[in-house]
Amino acid sequence: MGKIILFGNQKGGVGKSTLTALCAGALSAEPFSRSVYVADLDQQQSLIRRRLSDLKTFDGIPPYRLEAKTVAEILADIAELDRRFDLIFIDSAGKLDANLPLEAQEITRLLLLADFLFIPILGGNYALDSTLDYLKFAIKTKARRPADRPLEIIGLVNMAEPRTLDDRALAEDLAEIRAIIPSLRLMETALNRYAIFRSIDTISSLYEPGAQDRAKVNFSAWIAEFYSLIEN
Repeated sequence: MGKIILFGNQKGGVGKSTLTALCAGALSAEPFSRSVYVADLDQQQSLIRRRLSDLKTFDGIPPYRLEAKTVAEILADIAELDRRFDLIFIDSAGKLDANLPLEAQEITRLLLLADFLFIPILGGNYALDSTLDYLKFAIKTKARRPADRPLEIIGLVNMAEPRTLDDRALAEDLAEIRAIIPSLRLMETALNRYAIFRSIDTISSLYEPGAQDRAKVNFSAWIAEFYSLIEN
């Protein structure tokens, strides 16, 4: 049985697709060598478009399978995918419709499938309200999950900029989130803002724990913690 993973936040630009590509690329390669499937449900299909571009200059077999799907298609296929792959990442839009009840929300159907929901948190971009709304929504959905397959909700700091005004704003936002939702787990390692992350392709792995490059050092520590969370 595989692990089904989403990155979710209704705030745009928090890095959901980028995080999906970073994780899929690293965890499908050595030393992790997991069989990985990525479903691109986002209407922009940024991952699919990047994969098509990557294949123009790549000669081998891509390290993980990436397909465009609708919500209906992933619901129909998930049992088979769950049997075939170790890790299933679903890249979806995070928009919540304030006029719809919980059971009618599109994202609800995906959260009822997922084993892990990772919520990217950014500082200094006025995203706190959106993040809190999404967290509260996810917690309500979690309560509907069967006891034998609960939904793990974990926050992560993305695009961090240490020792900046944004970093100070982020610390204040995290303190407020912890005060409102004290049960939320947070990853200890922040993923910093590096250009190499934003230009990640759908083929490469950035996992190089012995590298001197600061971005790769940061990512290698982050993905090691991420992997320990989904495997333990």
